[in-house]
Amino acid sequence: MGRRGMTANTDDARRRAIDKLEGLGLSAYAARTFVALVELGSGTAKSISATVDVPRTRVYDAADELSEWGLVEIESATPRRFHAVSIEHALFVLGTEYTDRIDDVTAALEAVGSTESSLSRDDLWLSSDPAAITERASAVVADAQESVLLATTDDRRAEPLADALVTAAKRGVEVRAIGVDDRFDESPVTVVDDDRPWNPAVLPLSTVLLADGEDAVVTFQSEESLAFWSRGESNNLLVLLRALLGIE
Repeated sequence: MGRRGMTANTDDARRRAIDKLEGLGLSAYAARTFVALVELGSGTAKSISATVDVPRTRVYDAADELSEWGLVEIESATPRRFHAVSIEHALFVLGTEYTDRIDDVTAALEAVGSTESSLSRDDLWLSSDPAAITERASAVVADAQESVLLATTDDRRAEPLADALVTAAKRGVEVRAIGVDDRFDESPVTVVDDDRPWNPAVLPLSTVLLADGEDAVVTFQSEESLAFWSRGESNNLLVLLRALLGIE
């Protein structure tokens, strides 16, 4: 690939990353600054401004915003130098922020006395009803055409979906399970040896179910059941989950 092609690919990757970070709550300048620092490792306002479209004087405000998020460390030097946290740590920070927002939405709905157990729209569904959560997850597995991934920090969460997962595998869907015990022995489900697909102390998720790379049911660690479903290959949340689980 020629230099022009490599540059075009890099620019496209930058634009996609910036768009997704903005969708997760960063300002435009903060998103651009963070992407530049991921690319550079560390940098000054001058080097960041030369890498992405951020005026040098605005880099400092963007870096302060990123520091508040816990995404950038600021070195007291002359000139000031900025260091990006690791991509893994950034995913944990952004994922926690996303779940906090959902908790806020749930609390707000409860405060106004909503009698509905679910919040729905075309590409997002939130529920605290255990039966509805299991029904939605089972439907996602049943509708899968190519692949299903179940990752959990609590093997008991896999039990209600065990039959659906085995059935999907028997009809030719590639089904993988992470964090489960021997319940899938002698079945066509592939068990991946990874007891902790993420750090639950940092990212408070209990289970992630991902089908065909675009349907996800995510269950949170909480005293009461709380889960959401989201759809769409380019959905900001699904982009984050695929990165978290190492899925292209």
